[in-house]
Amino acid sequence: MNKLPLSLLTAIAIVTANPAFAVNDIYLKAGIGWAHSKEQTATIGDLADPPDRVAFDASGSLAYQLGIGYRLTDWLDTELSLNHIGGLDLSGTYEDDGSPSGEVGRTELDTTAIMVLGLVDLAAVLDTSWPLDPYVGVGAGYARHDMGRFTITNDSARIDSNTSGGFAWKALLGATYPISEQLSLDVSYAYADYGEAESSINASERDGDLQLNFPLNTDIRTHELSLSLRYRL
Repeated sequence: MNKLPLSLLTAIAIVTANPAFAVNDIYLKAGIGWAHSKEQTATIGDLADPPDRVAFDASGSLAYQLGIGYRLTDWLDTELSLNHIGGLDLSGTYEDDGSPSGEVGRTELDTTAIMVLGLVDLAAVLDTSWPLDPYVGVGAGYARHDMGRFTITNDSARIDSNTSGGFAWKALLGATYPISEQLSLDVSYAYADYGEAESSINASERDGDLQLNFPLNTDIRTHELSLSLRYRL
């Protein structure tokens, strides 16, 4: 089993089994949404100077979310959240040794992140009551990137797939709407920075295999809209 989902399931088991946590202050969360990546320029450490580049266009993909939350105070929730963005298509104009080549470079990316979030209940802070309960939040954690093989149209050059990871953070704004005593609808917008995704340094061309000076690397930043359900235990 993937280590990130396993760690979330372990945390859920610990929290729900621990009598120190009031059960009615715990909630489970599951949702789906859309992640839209920003335009980014990726640099490839080939053996030429200047290095090759590819201008990745903006792209979108479905995003999935699981989480467990706990109400620390009347106005503050903390949440352990697992997010997955699958099959993000990164493609764009390829620049060979500083000059446009007329070709398109392409790869596919899966990003999985686990974060700890702090969510501030604005209605509680303002001591008021609204039909919707708005909140703001920020979180940080770790993101893992699984980058597929990078290819160039009409060219035999390839860069091998690779898994990389590092620090990630997000800021979000949302609102919950109670459906029943235990169930709530959660709608949110988030800006997320998942850090840098990297390819392998192993590549191949017509003349055979080679190693790059450094991998293809690009920052992964997304705008995300999510629709989730919260179930309070």
